[in-house]
Amino acid sequence: MFQQQSAKMRLTPQLRKAISILQLSLPELLEVVQQEMHENPVLEFASTNERTVDTPARPTRTRDGETAYDPLHHAVSNEVSLERHLKEQLFFMKKVPQAVRRIVIFMIGNVDGNGYLTSSISEISDVLKMEPELVEQALTILQSFEPAGVGARNLRECLLLQVKSLAESFPLVAILIRNHLKDVADYHIHKLSQHLQASPQEIQAAVAVIKGLNPRPGAAFQTEAIHYILPEVIIEKSGDRLVVFTHQAALPRLSMNGYYERLVKEGRDANEAARFLTGKFQSAMFFLRCLEQRRKTIFRVAQAIAEEQSEFFWKGTANLKPMTLKHIADKLGMHESTVSRATAGKYAQTPWGIFELKHFFPSGLPKDCGESASSERVKARLKEWIRGENPAKPYSDQKLTVLLKQEGIQISRRTVTKYREELGISSSLRRKRI
Repeated sequence: MFQQQSAKMRLTPQLRKAISILQLSLPELLEVVQQEMHENPVLEFASTNERTVDTPARPTRTRDGETAYDPLHHAVSNEVSLERHLKEQLFFMKKVPQAVRRIVIFMIGNVDGNGYLTSSISEISDVLKMEPELVEQALTILQSFEPAGVGARNLRECLLLQVKSLAESFPLVAILIRNHLKDVADYHIHKLSQHLQASPQEIQAAVAVIKGLNPRPGAAFQTEAIHYILPEVIIEKSGDRLVVFTHQAALPRLSMNGYYERLVKEGRDANEAARFLTGKFQSAMFFLRCLEQRRKTIFRVAQAIAEEQSEFFWKGTANLKPMTLKHIADKLGMHESTVSRATAGKYAQTPWGIFELKHFFPSGLPKDCGESASSERVKARLKEWIRGENPAKPYSDQKLTVLLKQEGIQISRRTVTKYREELGISSSLRRKRI
């Protein structure tokens, strides 16, 4: 048994809270601010015009009393559901027997979000105790509604309904959908050409028509919440230099309630109310310091990114160079984990659009000259070459690998394939046009 002194690092509750606030994204931070203001009466908004977290954007009053225009307040909301859209079409059909109308309404209730009928004819007939002929008649009515293809029971039927609704006649397209849909998906042009005794050009034209059809006709009526990205940092060009500043409107400005602050300063009685206000006052001061420290940290990291990736901000996305979190951490004298927390879920508005700060740390590929080429630059070159290729002889992944190696970029064919798929570009077989 012996006594020993040792130095250890321990995270205090205050430090834990500061770290947690730094790593929050803006929507999460707004929720934390809302909760903190609900629990701490000492905090208040610095301006009455600031809106709370769950209050929608609405016109604000200017100093002259006029209403300021908010474009988001006047945005049109798509609240028409697929079920309502189909029932409205049924309502305007006057010569439908009541029994058939009842079946159609039941079918509309069994159409899923993609527009497909999830129940079979026999199931509907058994549930409603109706003759299968009446159910078939009701299905015909349902499948005549807009959007074209609604009420189909499978993908093949959905595509055929859409082909039938087209102004022009495409007999070859209908044949491909009925009997050769898998070969169309695999783009076996020559196989289909030989089997159907049609030219490759005719097969390609028919496949192009099929690609223009919608496999999910009801998806347009699925209403989802629109999420807007509000950047915390703005990086702009100003003459011959880049200017970095924080977006002040991204977060409500908070301040201390003057009345409670005076009570804390003047209060000398050690009663329960005074102790309560003193604790809340200290908690509010610490919370405001955490918010300010978070703002300064994100600003410093964004400033360093603007300096290191200046070619990107002046010339475009193809000029993004490889960079690591450790590089920025060493530049700012921070820990790498701090830079990671300051860039995750934080967005910057740039001359080329809004990007997450993590976007400016792409991986690199070695070059013959000893430098590195970022993955974004390689993807830009791939898009450029594929855009200018001969449709009859598109570049294979191996050919693209050779072209990159001719520019001094050491890359494998598998990596080229991965980048091409991330860009949403089909293989050379599917891009080939005869």
